Amino acid sequence: MIFKTPMKTRLLLSVIILFASKCLCSAQEGFVDGVELTTVKSPWTMRISNNNLDVTQAQAKPDEQSAYFMMVSETNHLNVSVFIEPIDKCKSADECRDHVLGLGNPAWGKFQDLSKGKIKDFSYFEFFRPEVQNRPVNMRDMYAEFVGQGYWIDLHISKVLYTKEDHALFERLINSISFIQKGQRPSGAFDSQLAKGEKSASTWFELWGQMKCSESYNSLSSISRQEVATKEWVDWCTKVNTTFGKNNSRKLIAAAFTRSLPTTTDRPLGILVYLSSFANRTSVTEIVGLLLEKDDTWSMTNYLPQ
Repeated sequence: MIFKTPMKTRLLLSVIILFASKCLCSAQEGFVDGVELTTVKSPWTMRISNNNLDVTQAQAKPDEQSAYFMMVSETNHLNVSVFIEPIDKCKSADECRDHVLGLGNPAWGKFQDLSKGKIKDFSYFEFFRPEVQNRPVNMRDMYAEFVGQGYWIDLHISKVLYTKEDHALFERLINSISFIQKGQRPSGAFDSQLAKGEKSASTWFELWGQMKCSESYNSLSSISRQEVATKEWVDWCTKVNTTFGKNNSRKLIAAAFTRSLPTTTDRPLGILVYLSSFANRTSVTEIVGLLLEKDDTWSMTNYLPQ
């Protein structure tokens, strides 16, 4: 991380708390929450709909084939991680499930009630952990594997203070997953708001990349400008641009939209994740935050290159 502020901590890091709230402004009427994840070279994009998930961490390999995403749902108290990578050690969903189970993980510790099954095209195993590191947590873990067109998804869902009724949350999440072939994007509400968010981010990136640092600051949302001084932002903008050099490419690999940030705003928020290349650094994961304004336009809330 290059720059730390309270704003950045609230909006972009793993402690983000985002969950759905009632429609409080007209801009929310057509809003759709959801997450899209992919890699640059994957032939499809994975969409998880209507689960109030927020991307809190993203890492992409320079080969543009593999990526890792961490998400949370404060509404349902779920933790969700996704690995996307080319098929290597296994060739089918069942094989990948058994491969992951066979590898094991020391962090699992002692578990019980191991079971296997299928939901849609995902093969899964799951187990229950009463304790983690000698602390009572009552955690359920599900590892669900998908294989398609030469790529493998390793999906991990977990929940502490788990009850049997919570299993429906696990099943609902997997059932909400769909795959969009690249070059065949649909024209639904989610796709429209994603296009608008990308356009706003692109306009802002032009200011940033030309080192128009004051202008990039003035284009931030009013909430963001309350959290960081102009000089602090301009100094950081200058440092980042000098360190990275000119941007050569910027490719979207993840997008998440959710309805509000409690105690900060009741407006919808978005996070876009890009795998980018610069003159002085060939592989950078860029995370940008967006806020849906009352006039139905998206404004930047923050920018985090890593």
